[in-house]
Amino acid sequence: MMVDKLCSASDEGATTLLSVRDDNMFLDGEKMCEAGIIEHMAQSASAMEGYKYKSQGKEAPVGFIGEVKKFTLNFMPKIGDTISTEIRVVSEAMGITLINAQSSVDGEVAATCQMKIFIRG
Repeated sequence: MMVDKLCSASDEGATTLLSVRDDNMFLDGEKMCEAGIIEHMAQSASAMEGYKYKSQGKEAPVGFIGEVKKFTLNFMPKIGDTISTEIRVVSEAMGITLINAQSSVDGEVAATCQMKIFIRG
């Protein structure tokens, strides 16, 4: 819902795209709100994890955002923008994946954060 395309995925990370359309549920006027950017980052991490499981022939598990830290917002993407998000895995242990996320529009960093994702196994 908040990821249009999984451009690349590996054990180390992933890159996704999202076009901000006027029917996006996370709009605040003409711009995406902070919660929308965080949700996009989380769904980007989820797409990466889902791809890893599917490529191994396994059913993709359910995941949850456990924690969001160090969220920095430089600007809010607007309708018509395409958000490119890079997910980098910092560590994985006991069903918890720590990632760094960076979302950009036209090469300008819109937001960054660190996130813990819990995978229900």
